[in-house]
Amino acid sequence: MATRAPAVPVWGVTMSIHKLSAGSGYDYLTRQVAAADATDLDMPLADYYAAKGEAPGRWVGSGLGDLDGLEPGDVVTAEQMANLFGDGLHPLSTDENPLRLGAAFRTFSNDRAKEFAEQIVQRMEEANRAAGLPAKAAVDRATVSRIRSQVAAEFFAADHGRSPRDARELAGAVARYARFRTGVAGFDLTFSPVKSVSALWAVAPMPVARRIETAHDKAVAKALAFLEAHAIYTREGANGARQVETGGLVGAAFTHRDSRAGDPDLHTHVAVANKVRTTGGKWLAIYGHVLYEHVVAASEVYNTALERHLADDLGLEFAERPAEPGKRAVREVIGVDEQLCRAWSARRADILARQGELTTEFQATHGRPPTKTEAIGLAQQANLETREAKHEPRSLAEQRATWRAQGDAVLGAGGVEAMVNAAGGRTPAARSGEVTAGWVQEVAARVVAEVEARAAAWQDWHLQAEALRQVRAAATGVNLPAGDLGAVTRVVVDAARSRCVNLTPDLDDISEPEVLRRSDGISVYRHTGADRYTTTRVLDAEQRILASAGRRDGARVDERDVDLVLLEAHANGQGLNDGQRRLVTALATSGSRVQVALAPAGTGKTTAMRALARAWTQAGGRARTGGNVIGLAPSATAAAELREATGMPCDTLAKLVHELDNPRLAGVAPSWAAAIGPEALVLIDEAGMADTLTLDRVIAYVLDRGASVRLVGDDQQLAAIGAGGILRDLTRGHHAARLDVPVRFTDPAEAQASLRLREGDPAALGFYLDNDRIHPVDPATAADTVYRAWATDRAAGLDSIMLAPTRDLVTDLNQRAQADRLAVADGPDGGGVWLADGCTAHAGDVVLTRRNDRRLRVSATDWVKNGDRWTVTAVARDGALTVRRQASGLTTLLPAGYVGEHVQLGYAATVHAAQGATCDTLHGILTGTETRQIAYTMLSRARHANHVYITTAVPDAELAGDVHVPSLFDLDATRTATETLEEVLGRDGSAVSATTTSFDATAPATRLHQAATRYEDAVHAAAEHAVGPDRAAAIERHAAHLLPGLTDEPAWPALHARLLLAEADGNEATSLLSTAIHERELVSADDPAAVLAWRIDRLAPTARGVLPWLPAVPQRLVDDDVWGKYLSARATAVNEHATTVIRDAQARLADVDERPRWADAVVLPDDLATVLAVWRAAMGVPDHDRRPTGPAQTSPPLHAYQRHLDRAVASWQPTSAGRPWIRLAVAATGHHDDHTAKLAEHLADLHATGINPVAAVEHALARGPLPDDHPTAALDARLTSLEQHTRRQVEQRRLAERQQAAPSDHRRRSRDMSHGPSL
Repeated sequence: MATRAPAVPVWGVTMSIHKLSAGSGYDYLTRQVAAADATDLDMPLADYYAAKGEAPGRWVGSGLGDLDGLEPGDVVTAEQMANLFGDGLHPLSTDENPLRLGAAFRTFSNDRAKEFAEQIVQRMEEANRAAGLPAKAAVDRATVSRIRSQVAAEFFAADHGRSPRDARELAGAVARYARFRTGVAGFDLTFSPVKSVSALWAVAPMPVARRIETAHDKAVAKALAFLEAHAIYTREGANGARQVETGGLVGAAFTHRDSRAGDPDLHTHVAVANKVRTTGGKWLAIYGHVLYEHVVAASEVYNTALERHLADDLGLEFAERPAEPGKRAVREVIGVDEQLCRAWSARRADILARQGELTTEFQATHGRPPTKTEAIGLAQQANLETREAKHEPRSLAEQRATWRAQGDAVLGAGGVEAMVNAAGGRTPAARSGEVTAGWVQEVAARVVAEVEARAAAWQDWHLQAEALRQVRAAATGVNLPAGDLGAVTRVVVDAARSRCVNLTPDLDDISEPEVLRRSDGISVYRHTGADRYTTTRVLDAEQRILASAGRRDGARVDERDVDLVLLEAHANGQGLNDGQRRLVTALATSGSRVQVALAPAGTGKTTAMRALARAWTQAGGRARTGGNVIGLAPSATAAAELREATGMPCDTLAKLVHELDNPRLAGVAPSWAAAIGPEALVLIDEAGMADTLTLDRVIAYVLDRGASVRLVGDDQQLAAIGAGGILRDLTRGHHAARLDVPVRFTDPAEAQASLRLREGDPAALGFYLDNDRIHPVDPATAADTVYRAWATDRAAGLDSIMLAPTRDLVTDLNQRAQADRLAVADGPDGGGVWLADGCTAHAGDVVLTRRNDRRLRVSATDWVKNGDRWTVTAVARDGALTVRRQASGLTTLLPAGYVGEHVQLGYAATVHAAQGATCDTLHGILTGTETRQIAYTMLSRARHANHVYITTAVPDAELAGDVHVPSLFDLDATRTATETLEEVLGRDGSAVSATTTSFDATAPATRLHQAATRYEDAVHAAAEHAVGPDRAAAIERHAAHLLPGLTDEPAWPALHARLLLAEADGNEATSLLSTAIHERELVSADDPAAVLAWRIDRLAPTARGVLPWLPAVPQRLVDDDVWGKYLSARATAVNEHATTVIRDAQARLADVDERPRWADAVVLPDDLATVLAVWRAAMGVPDHDRRPTGPAQTSPPLHAYQRHLDRAVASWQPTSAGRPWIRLAVAATGHHDDHTAKLAEHLADLHATGINPVAAVEHALARGPLPDDHPTAALDARLTSLEQHTRRQVEQRRLAERQQAAPSDHRRRSRDMSHGPSL
C-alpha cells in the first residue's frame, strides 16, 4: 500500500530513533560498558573516571512500576538486556522462572534461508579442511564473502535457469536467500547535544564537565517524560483499531563519551523495550507510528531543556549559527570555537575514505556490493586501520587528556582556557521580562507563522516542536527557569492551536461505552495525530484561487487564429504534436481567468508555451488584436529559462510579491509588472513548486488588473516548500488541459516507463531493470561509482548530470569530482577559498550560486541567481571569486561574504535544483527514504539514459550521517535494489492542500472506512466484555495447555477474538478450539493460530453483518442494555455510509475525468467496479493503489471475500481481445504476475495492427534474458521499443518508395503488408 510522506518537513534533530531487532540488536550497548566486576558496578566517581570503556546502563521509565524487582536508576546487566530485548521476558527472569511479558518476539521462518545458511557453513568447513584446519575454525571475511557469492549464484541458477547477469541480480540473490526476518524488540532513542556542547564538555575542567553531563541527563529525562505523556501507547482490537493507554516505557539508558571516530561526543542511547503494559494488564507492543511522529517534538524538548539547564547552572548562552539553505539554523554555545568542532570531524572523514577504498576492492573481487554484515566488517576494518596504535577502550581520564592535547594543537597555547572562559565566563543577558499573556500570544503567533510557511496542514506535534523552538529563542529575554519550561510550552501550544482551524474533526456522533474510552474521555478509536490543522489564511487563499478558476470572463484567442499560428510554427520547422496543439488551443481560447495545464516531465511544455505566447501576442487580448504575455516562475533560474525559450519578459513570483509589498515611486516599477493589464496573459511556469499564499497574492493582483493566468506545471513532480497542493485541487475541480505524450526520451519505452513512475506503478521498473539502469551500491562507494559513470559520459561528449536527494550526498559527489580535476591538473592553481558547503574552491572549479542577488550584475539585464552554474577563473586574496557563467560565458565578481554563505561546488546538484533540467544522461543516488516524486523527477531528466544508484547495504541513519547508530540495529538491510525502489514508488510526497485534507476527511470512502473499522472492532470488544475477563483468561489458558506456544503466535489475538465472539454467540469456545486443533496436523503451519482461526470460522460460522465480510451482532449482545443500542447505531452508520459510497462510485465511474486511477487500470463492468469501490472504501485502500482489491487480507472472512472479488476481477482480465494471448505472455516470461494481463492486451494490439505477436516476442527475447524482477513488464517495454522501431522502418520504406515513384504516377497503391516487423 502506498504511504504518504510527512506533510511538514522534518528538520535536523538531536534525538534520533532506530529499531532494535530481536535477538542481539542490543549488543552494541552492553559491549561498550566499562570492564568492572558485576558486583561492583555502583563504582565511585573516581573509579568510573579511571575505568576503561563506557559506564554501565541504568534502567529508566515509568513502565518499571509494572516490573517487580527493578527501580529507576538500577544498573543494567547484560543478562537483563538479553532477557528483555533478546527474548521478550522480564529482565530478572531465570531459566527456572521465565517471566513472560506477553507474546515472545517473533522470528519468521524461512526454509530457503535456512538451506542457504547451511550450504555456506558446509562450504566454510570444507575450506577449512582443505587448508588443513579444524572444520569449525574461524574463516576470514574474504573467504566467507566468496562462498556467499558462489552459493547465491548457484541458488539463483537453480531458480532461474541461468546465472545472475550483473551485480544487481547477484546482490539481490544474496539478500533474498540470506533473509531472516525478526520482530522489533525495541527502539534506540539517541540523544546528542549540539557539537559545541560536546566540545566544551570535553575540555572544560572536570567539575564543569560534570555539570554539563548532569544537564544532559536532565534533558534526556524531560524528553522521555514527554514521550510517555504523548507517544507511548499501544493498540488492541481488529487491525489495531483501538489506541489504548499504557503504564509508560521500560528503557535502559547508556551514556557514551565518544563517536566511533574517537572524537568527543557526549550522547545517550535509551533502548526502549517494545513491551508496554495496558491499564487492563496486557503486555503489548508500542504503537510505533505515534512514537515516530513525536521524534522531532521530543528532540526539541531535549534541546530546549538542555539549553535552559546550562543557562541556569553555568550561565551559558546560545545563538543561531547560519545553516545551509533549506535547513533550520542550529543554536550553538557562544564562545566555543568552530575550528575545534571541525577538527574533531576530520577523523570520521578519514574512516569513510578508507572504507570506500575497501568497499571498492570488495566489489571488484566479488562482483557485487557488500551485504549489511560485510559492510559492517569493512567499516570496522577501516576504523582500526585509521586509528592510532593504542586503540583499546580508553578511560575518561585518557580521553580527556587526548582531547585536551588536540584542543591545544588546534587553538594554540592558552586557547582552550580562553575558549572555556569565553563560553562560561559571560555575563548573562538581563532577563527582566516576565512570561505574560501578551508574550505567550506573540510566541504563539510566530509558531503558527512558521508551520504555515512550510505546509498547508499540520498536526499537533508540529505545533509542539515549533513552540519549543520559539520558546527557546524567546526565553533569552524573560525570566523562564528550566523547571517552568513544560508548563509555559503547553500554554503556548494551546494558544497556537486556538489560532488554527481543525480540518479533520471527529465527525462520528456515536458515543462510545466507557470501556471504549481513554481516561481523558476520548474514544479509543480516535488516534493521536488524527487532528490536522490549518489557518483561515491558508483556507481563504485556496478558496479564492479555486473561485477564480471558475470565472470565464477573460480575454481569448479565436480558434482560427490559433490554427494559423500552429501552421506557421509547422512551416518553420517547429511543429507541435497533437497533444501540444490541443493544449495551446485550450489555453488560448477558453476565456478562463485562471486555468491549469498539467505537463509531465519531457512532454514538450516549453514548445507549447512558446506557441501559446505567439498566438496571444498576435491575436489575443480583449479585442483579439494582439495582447502581451508575461512569464513568472518560482525560481529565478526557471524564469530565465522561460525567457530564453519564449522571448517573453519573465521574472520570479517573489519579485512581483516584493513589488506589491514595497510599492515604488510612480513610473519606477519594472516594465513587465506595469504591463499586466486587460490585454495581458500571465504564464506561471513550474506552478506546482509555487506556494499557495504566493500564488494567491499574484493571481489576485493579475485578475484585479483585468489579465488572465495560466498555471503550467506537474502535480507529481517536486512540490512547494510551503503551503501547497492547490494545483491538484484546480485539476480536480476544473478539468485541466494536459500533455500526456513524453517527447524528451529517445526510447519510447522509457517515455512510457516515466509515466508509470509518475503514477507510482512498480511495473515501470521493468524497463529500467532490463536496460541496466538500476545499480545497487554501498554508501561508501556511491559517490565514486556515480562520478566515474558521469565522467565517462562527459568524456564521450555527452551532456550528463549527477544528482542526489540530500546536500550531504551532493557534497560527496562534488568533492569526488573536484579531487579528480585537481589530480589531472597536478594540484590546485593557487589558493582556495571556503564555500558555504564546507568545501574549498580553486581556479577551474565549477561552483553553484544558491541565492538570488540582483545587486551582483552579470549584464544590464541579468544578475546572479540561485541555481546558476559558474566556472571559477580567479580567486582573490580576500576570498572573492571571479566566475564565468557556463550558460552564457558572461563573468562577474562574487564578494567574499556572498561566497562564504551562498556558493557551493557545482559538479552535482540536488534533485530539487534539477527540476526542469534536460540532459543526455543522468546518474543519481537514492537512499530508499525518498518519495515517488523525487524518484520521478530524477529519472526523467535525460534523453538517452537515466541511471539510478540504490544504496542498500546499511541502515538509513548511516546515510543521513548519524554516527551513533550501530549497524546491528537495522531491520531492513536485506532489501534488494528493486524492493527499495518499490518502496520509494509507494511513498507519496505530493503536496496536499488544506481544502483536500478537509475534503478527504469527509469523503464517503473515509467515513465508511472509519464506520466499518469501529463496527467490526466494537462487536469483538462487546463479545469480550460479555464473556468477561475470567472466562477470557480461562480460554487463553486452555489454548496454551492444548498447544504450547499457541498464545505466542502472531495471529493469537485474532484467534482469541474469534473464540470470544463464538462464545458470545452461544458456542463453547474451549470445545471448539479442541476440535479445531485435533482436526489435523499443525506442524507445517507457519502460524498455527491463523490456521485455527480458519477452522473455527468453518466450525462455528458467524452470520454476516451489514457488509458481507463483517460479523453480525450475536443475539446475546443485541439484547444487552448497553451494547445492543450502541452496536445497532454502529451498524446503521456502516449501512448509511456504504449507500453514500455506492452513489459516489457510480457518479465517479460515469465521469471519465473523475474515474479513480485504480478503475482505469482494469476493464470492469460498472456493477463490479461499484462493489469494489465499497470494499476498497471499507478497507481503507487509497485510490492510487492500483490493485483492484488492495493489500492481501489474512482474517478468514476478509480473505474469503477478497478471494471472491479477485476471482470476479480475473474473469474480466484481460479483455476478450487479450485473452487469447495470455498463454503466450506466460510462456514468454515463465510465470503469471500482475502485469500479465497488460502484456496480453499489448500483444492483442500488435496483432490488430498487423504485427505478428509470436514473432515480436521471439525477437524481443532474442535481446537476452529478462531481468529476475518484473520480467513481464520488461518484456512489455521491449515490445514497445520494437513496435516503434518497426513503425519507423515502415514509414522510412514508404517514404523511399514515394521518392522513387515517377512524378506522373498518381495511381493509388494498395497497402503493402509485407512491410511488417523486420523479425
